[in-house]
Formats: sequence, structure tokens, C-alpha cells
Amino acid sequence: MTRFWLLVAFLSTAVVARHPALHPFIFGRPVDRGFVGHGEHVAGISHSDYENLDAQVQKFNFSQKVDNFDVNNNAVYNQRYWYNPTYSQKKNIIFLMIQGESPATDLWITNGGYQYLQWAKMFGADAFQLEHRCFGYSRPYPDTSFKNIKVCTMEQALADIHNFINAMNKKYNFQNPKWVTFGGSYPGALSALFRATYPQDTVGAVASSAPMLWTLDFFQYTQVMEDVITQTDPNCRDQVALAFSTMQTLTLNGQITKLNSYFQLDPPFVNGNYTQKDIDNFFSNVVGYFQGVIQYTYDGRNDATKNGLNVKNLCQIMTDNKKIPDVVSRVKAVIDWINKMNGDPVGPFANSYSDMIKALVNGTYDDENFQQNAAARGWMWLCCNELGVLQTTDQGRNIFQQTIPLNYYIDMCTDMFDPSVDIKYIRDRNLRTLNTFGGNANYKATNVVLPNGSYDPWHVLGTNATDSVNHVTPLLIQGAAHCSDMYPTYPNEPAALASNRAIIQNQLQYFLGIN
Repeated sequence: MTRFWLLVAFLSTAVVARHPALHPFIFGRPVDRGFVGHGEHVAGISHSDYENLDAQVQKFNFSQKVDNFDVNNNAVYNQRYWYNPTYSQKKNIIFLMIQGESPATDLWITNGGYQYLQWAKMFGADAFQLEHRCFGYSRPYPDTSFKNIKVCTMEQALADIHNFINAMNKKYNFQNPKWVTFGGSYPGALSALFRATYPQDTVGAVASSAPMLWTLDFFQYTQVMEDVITQTDPNCRDQVALAFSTMQTLTLNGQITKLNSYFQLDPPFVNGNYTQKDIDNFFSNVVGYFQGVIQYTYDGRNDATKNGLNVKNLCQIMTDNKKIPDVVSRVKAVIDWINKMNGDPVGPFANSYSDMIKALVNGTYDDENFQQNAAARGWMWLCCNELGVLQTTDQGRNIFQQTIPLNYYIDMCTDMFDPSVDIKYIRDRNLRTLNTFGGNANYKATNVVLPNGSYDPWHVLGTNATDSVNHVTPLLIQGAAHCSDMYPTYPNEPAALASNRAIIQNQLQYFLGIN
């Protein structure tokens, strides 16, 4: 049995689990395998995509400094990487897939359907994948306790990539190498920032769905969600607004316990025995299900999205008042539908803020047991410590009402990590990030493509300033979602994907000096 088929047999039975107190979305990140790997399954992927890949791909550890900027600290850790020479034509063209806020797996280095491997085959490139520090098995310290997780930063991650490229040039004797980095979502930002920070190491970068404006209060996220729903069906917008207004009213007029029967809340709301954090947590979790559909609508990453897990079908449920007359019951129907489409259990709705914090305060790595709690904690740290992007509903009127305040996320950061991680700490660290990297308006580099999907709420944080002289090429792909340009093509995908992938390919040819 080949290693690929062993992987299929293994993953088809293994469950990538999350703590029962955690919902599918935290800070905009799917708990299941992170932004780019969310919902990825090997089942249903053609074996031809993997032919001759699984036998040649090798996995190694690379010795990295725990702290790249402390000259007095010589401690090192093992960072995992994968090497795929399948398509190499010994041209010293090297593609690097940067991984991010989740454990790296074999999928993104072995599935030849992914676009960057399609281009590796076209251009004869060697391919590498690098796991992000503090995720998976790339562990600077044995746990992610508050004192240990402080080395998990963007600057450290960028320095890791720099060290890695230089070491691979020596190990594989690449002569005058032409490295191109790839990444999607947070790793997309790393790909763009690496090109700006260490331009001597690469000839270009592709930075898909890369947030570049690290804003603290990311209220625009839900505004884009509303726009997408409105474009799909204005009646759907009205019904979602009515549902959330109705639910919010129940929490304000002493009828909050009615939500128990609507959602099978576990634990239920009990009069006099809940906090504002519990209410905020309830709404954050409900909105998270809508996020999970809209952020990935019409992409080709798995069978669920290809077979109808999209905003159009969400709206069909929300507007079907004949089948389900009660508008709040339709919200629960949406949640059940999403769970069924994703293969998740349908049943009680986790409803305890304190239980969620207990799961995320644990700094133990849990990848060995197919858990994703350590990765969720790592993403929360990146946000609390420097990135921000806290998806509130604070700003102005929107269909989700003012149900998720900034204070909810600030409290999460404080309760999860340390009392010192308060609003001043989070604000100041976020401002430092903006000053260090410049945000989206001040991004300066050469030879970078920055694709975004118009339906992806994250696109508003991307850069959109074209610099044709320096070949900085932002793309807004109409009707596409988060990182859609990275996945295999599929029938009936958004029409604009093909033409925009062609632009990326043309830019790659320019970066590589290929006519």
C-alpha cells in the first residue's frame, strides 16, 4: 500500500477534533485546520492528483533559533519542513508554500491539483513547505504558556523563513536560486511581508487573501458579510436582520431563556445566572456559522463547498418562511445545515464562555491526538499580541446588530493569557505592528501578486494599489472567496478565477525571467 493510500485510510477514520466548548470559528479562523486547510479532506480527491508525489516527498526537521533577535540566546528548536522534488527540472527554481496558524500536513505538498504545484510542474520547480513556529510540531518550547508563547510573532516567523531559504540553498546546492513564496490568508501576509523585508532571498511572491491592514476593531468584516448577503438576495438581508434583532431583544427584555429551546443551548441560560460575556459569546458563535459559509462561499477546497455550502443556499433557508415560519428557528436550521454539510454533529449548541476559556487557556500541545485547541490558542495569541483583526459588530447599523462588542474580545485575550494582556497592551502592540509593517496603504515591495476575492470579508484589509513599475499586482476576483485562487479548479467555479489565475501565471513568468 502506498503512503498516499495509507494517508487516505488513516484520515478517513481519524477525527480532527475540537474541544466541545469551542465552536467552528474563533477570531475569524476555522478551528478545523485553520484558514487555508479548513474542511480539507483527502477523500474524494483523485489519486491521479497524487501520482508520483507521495513516494518522493520527504519530511525533515530544520534547526532554528528559538529567538532570532537575541544574540545571547543560542537555544534552538526543530521546525518541520517538506521537500517535493517531483517536478524539478534542476533549473534552480524553487517554490515555497508558507504555512501559518495550524499544523502543516502532507496535503499542501502532495496534492498536485493545488495551483502552486500546477505551476511548479509548468516551470520545473522544486517545492518546499514550511511549518510556522508554535504550531504543529514546530515547537520553540514544550508548551504555549504565556512566558513561552511570546516568541510566536510575525517578525520571528519571517526570520525563520530567511534562515530556512539560506540553509536550503546550501543543502541542495541551488545556484543563483529563484525562490518564489506562496501563502494564503495570514501566511499570505507573511509571503508579502517577506518579499518586502528580505527581498534578496526571493525573486517574487504570491500573497493570496493577505490582510495587510492589521486593524484592531475589524468591524468591516460583518459589513462585507451584509453586502454579500444583500447581493445574493435583499430579502435574505432583511430576514437575517430581523432574526438577530429578535434574538437581541430577547436578551434585553428578560426573555433570554427562550433562546434555550431555539438552539438546544448547553448549558442553558438561567435567569440570574449568566454574564454579559455569556451573551456576547452566544452571538459570536451564531455569527461564526454565517462567517464560515460566506468566507468560503463558492470555493473549491472540499466537497461541501463544491456541493452547495454557499451563501445562496444559506439564503434559501433564511427566506423560506413557508417551511419554517419563525425567523429565529431558521437561524437554527442554517446552523444544522452547515453542520450536516461539514460532517459535524447536529445537536446541542455550546453556550459557556468560561468553558471556552478553560479549553483555550491550556498551553499543552495536542496535535498528537488530532485536536486543534493548541492551534486555536496560537491564532488567538497572534491576534491579541500583534494582529488585532477582532471581528466586532460595533460600528454603525448592520444586520447582525451590535451584538459582539470589542470588549468581548479584549476580555478573551486577558482571560486566556494573562492580566497584563489588557486593552492598552493589545492596542499598543497592534499599533507597533502597523508602524513596523506599514499597513496596506504603505506596502512597498517588488514582484508581488496579491489576489483577493470580492466575497471574502478579509479583502478590505488587503492592498489595492497597483505599482506596475515594481510589478506589485493586486487582484480583486469577482464572486470569489477566501484563498479561492489557491485551490484546484472545479466545474462551475466563479468565472473570474480562470482569468485571474492566468494573470498570476504571467507574473510568475516575469519573476522567473521566462518569456
